[in-house]
Amino acid sequence: MTLTYSKNGFDIKATVTGTGYDTVADVMYKPYGEEDYLQIGQIYKTTTGACGTTRDTGTWHHVKGASPFSKKSWHEAAKNLYQVFRKSAKV
Repeated sequence: MTLTYSKNGFDIKATVTGTGYDTVADVMYKPYGEEDYLQIGQIYKTTTGACGTTRDTGTWHHVKGASPFSKKSWHEAAKNLYQVFRKSAKV
């Protein structure tokens, strides 16, 4: 399955594989004015951390094996991944 998000200056495409909490999405980003997408990494289906009533809620995260404290959509996790990608590209 392929997911797309094109809002607020982001043009992101994710190819999703797997089921349940073994789901992984390969994320690609298209810089403004470019024709091709860049592979920037993967996001992972996981659960939120044990925090109040949202315990064990399904969510996406850009760090494998980690659990965020709040629920994130796939494109929010992809934006976080993009921020990490940009920082590593500047080094």
